[in-house]
Amino acid sequence: RGETSPSSFIKGLLAMRSKFTNIAEVAFRGEKKVLKRLKESFEDFLNADTRAANCLAIYADELLKSGLRGASEEEVHTRLNMVILIFRYLSDKDVFESYYKQHLARRLLAGRSVSEEAERIMVSQLKAECGYQFTSKLEGMFNDMRISRDIREAYKTYKRTNPQAQSVHNEQDGQGVNSDNLNSDAKKITKPVEIEVDVLTAGHWPSQNTPSCNLPDQIQGAIDHFTEFYLKKHTGRKLSWQSSTGSVEMQATFGDSTYRLIVSTYQMCILILFNGSNVLTLGQIKTETNIPDMELRRHLISLCTSKHRILRKGSKGKHISGDNDTFTLNNSYKSQFKRVKIPLVSMKEAAKSNAGKGGGPGNKDANGSSKLPPLVEEERRHLVEAAIVRIMKARKTLQHNDLIAEVTKQLTVRFVPPPQ
Repeated sequence: RGETSPSSFIKGLLAMRSKFTNIAEVAFRGEKKVLKRLKESFEDFLNADTRAANCLAIYADELLKSGLRGASEEEVHTRLNMVILIFRYLSDKDVFESYYKQHLARRLLAGRSVSEEAERIMVSQLKAECGYQFTSKLEGMFNDMRISRDIREAYKTYKRTNPQAQSVHNEQDGQGVNSDNLNSDAKKITKPVEIEVDVLTAGHWPSQNTPSCNLPDQIQGAIDHFTEFYLKKHTGRKLSWQSSTGSVEMQATFGDSTYRLIVSTYQMCILILFNGSNVLTLGQIKTETNIPDMELRRHLISLCTSKHRILRKGSKGKHISGDNDTFTLNNSYKSQFKRVKIPLVSMKEAAKSNAGKGGGPGNKDANGSSKLPPLVEEERRHLVEAAIVRIMKARKTLQHNDLIAEVTKQLTVRFVPPPQ
């Protein structure tokens, strides 16, 4: 139940905790041994694997995206404090931090937080529980967003004094860009590209190992123009463009109807290809865009759903049959709205598509995994090594068992290291 409905799991957990805490306080008159056994019981089943940490991070994400909308400051503190009550039971607090950081990154980059004040309250409560080091990267993310706002204003001023020559008019939200008039000849479009860029410190944000896709020439020109501006002000730095995290607002014409589509950067790259051809195969799109196979399938399926059928898939069913499967621009696309947001299907649905082509069941969604995330495992190894070095530099000589005890004591605030 918890794996498929994380919020229901946490709500049920809070109700159960309230029930048994009330029994311990009233029936047992707050007997310390009873309260201790109650605490140990919650810790025992919540730390069986990493799913509880993941469920709690998702629950907090839903609160901070929409659940706290319209709530008073007192209500915000109360509901976020409920998250902290469950957080205290977790021994692997670094696992929660890893999941929470991923959700926070998506909220900040997409502008989906219910309020910045609620976000800072949550971080301050985590800081009070685990110390500054635990939340330093989270606070760095907020600082990056503040600095990015200043950079965007400075870039607007720079563009007015250094006009760029571009060939397509786009308006980007985040790190993607968008296209104007999907069905028209790209060579005839001469309006400049407008981009908004978030400049993020690599060490603060969840690592992105996805290589950048092949962006249209018009978009690349806008990127080069921003890079020139940024590196003039910050010499010695390097910009690495994360095309997998951007969003786009683009104008598209279907027959006699024109719409503004809100899509991801990957979807923009796919749709731009249909300026030159109405029919393309999966293999052709893959070659032209250089989008990773799993992500490409996910974004193509999102463009072929019954509600938003921008493209028509050649094969029947929900899955993509293979590299020769064709995609055709749907010139008869209609919507009652002039501004249409195209949502992405989940990774699970994309995995089913991958399975449908005969490639196996696909990898299990990371959100449903009970295993320790590889990045957390690697970070733990570095933390253990650093703790050993600090202790031995201070003590010079130490018995093996004493060293293990000291390392465990220092790292317990984040996780409990196994003796081996």
